[in-house]
Amino acid sequence: MCPSVPCFGLLRLGLAVAIAASSLLTACSRIEKSADFDRHRYSQLTIPRDHPGVIYFDLRFPPEYPADDPAADAARMHWLGDWLSQRQLCPNGFEITKRREFDYLEDNPRGNQQRWEVVCRTAVNTD
Repeated sequence: MCPSVPCFGLLRLGLAVAIAASSLLTACSRIEKSADFDRHRYSQLTIPRDHPGVIYFDLRFPPEYPADDPAADAARMHWLGDWLSQRQLCPNGFEITKRREFDYLEDNPRGNQQRWEVVCRTAVNTD
């Protein structure tokens, strides 16, 4: 065994580490999720190489954002606008040309449930 003095020091160090770890975990549990958390978790923007002029907006429908809920659909529209703004796409607005389910054999590694096909509006020349 070890003498009582060094063991007491090790116990004190272990207690200090345990308290520090507990404090960090408690602090992290109080962090609120960012406004972009759900957008990144449940949607994705892709520019396909084989379809010029089209942007794919891929979505998942978790329980908090069901497919048939108007409020959830409004949130998804907001996510789409945020993705386009972040990537500096569609400065004159956009239009959703198609909303469709993924085909069975379509490349879908994230397990998204729906794909929206989006096109950017062109600037109108008023000269």
